[in-house]
Amino acid sequence: MPANKKHLSSPGQRFLKITAGIIGGFIVTILFHNAIGVLITDKGPLIMTTAYTSFILWAALMILAFVAKNGWKIWGIYLLLIIVFALIIFKLK
Repeated sequence: MPANKKHLSSPGQRFLKITAGIIGGFIVTILFHNAIGVLITDKGPLIMTTAYTSFILWAALMILAFVAKNGWKIWGIYLLLIIVFALIIFKLK
């Protein structure tokens, strides 16, 4: 039984959601952990927990992108987070 067409996204929105979930979520995850690394002086525990938390955060950001109704809003949120984390990294370094 096929899905109801009113619940499906357009191909353009689907592309935006997929790219935001995979690429945008990955960049946000990496910059988030780098920003934490700049703020914390003891880097040993951070390296140990980054292996686990990065996968969890990336998966959560991917789910968030696919649940959203508008791919442009998700890209806007992810770009805003990328800018904030990049400013933390490069201003505090």
